[in-house]
Amino acid sequence: MSSPRNTVGHGLVRNAKWIDGFANVFGAIVDGFYKIPGTGFIKNVLHGTWLLKHPLHPALTDATVGGYTAMVALDVFYLITRDATLIRAADALLVFSFATSLLSIVSGLTDWSSTYEEERRNGMLHGLIMVLATIFFLVSLWMRLNRGLDERDNAIYVGIVGWAIMTAAAFLGGEQVFGYGTQVNRQAYAETKSKWEKLDVAANGLEDRKPVVGKTKEGVDVFVAKLDGQIYAIANVCTHAGGPLNEGTWVGKDRCEIQCPWHASRFCVKDGHAVGGPATFDEPMFETRVSDQGFIEVKARD
Repeated sequence: MSSPRNTVGHGLVRNAKWIDGFANVFGAIVDGFYKIPGTGFIKNVLHGTWLLKHPLHPALTDATVGGYTAMVALDVFYLITRDATLIRAADALLVFSFATSLLSIVSGLTDWSSTYEEERRNGMLHGLIMVLATIFFLVSLWMRLNRGLDERDNAIYVGIVGWAIMTAAAFLGGEQVFGYGTQVNRQAYAETKSKWEKLDVAANGLEDRKPVVGKTKEGVDVFVAKLDGQIYAIANVCTHAGGPLNEGTWVGKDRCEIQCPWHASRFCVKDGHAVGGPATFDEPMFETRVSDQGFIEVKARD
């Protein structure tokens, strides 16, 4: 399944087709894992769809980058002051940051698996550089644990190199979000009014589970569907990557969830909640009623 969403050339990875080989390998591993029955819950946790209702990866990377940066700061102070009391704190930060980096990697790969083309290359390059930085941090940790104070200065220098590499990787990670819009809420700027307004959708023309798209005066596409005699309305653009929900399929035990045709995010049409990733943000929900003329009227639900 491919996304028709276009990406904007950012130069660095536009023609870097050598990255595609790595992307194909990692993509096959991630996609293969999530085809195993019972892994859907893990996927929703790592996306942040379950419980957090917000992408998980940025929170984990903040802990990782912040922890490694604090470690380097303590190491530099140690080099200047030779204060041995800083050693245990720096080493503890290194272990903590490495642990959070493992969670960052698996959550990042889970988000990345739903990307395409140039966006996918940028994310893969970000991940590869981050793996390289992690190797330097591991070497630094090994030297700290096995070489003693005599080799500590060298261990610190290795850690500083790892931190510099990590900073480059973090730049690409920021580009992934702010340049390519990965995991950004596609409904963040949708203007929905709390007053009733008529859609060009006739109530008597609705068939069970055959969605129709109307448009508000502000230009918001509204997904309107009749479920077992009750009319529901949510925003039609998928919050994950902008896919058209009206072209999706009905899923769930009561067939009340619509699955996006682009990346298989699932939303409950009755309340707009994102119930399956990669989407983490809910769809705007509308109250519905039928006008005297027989048309659907909607207003944003608080």
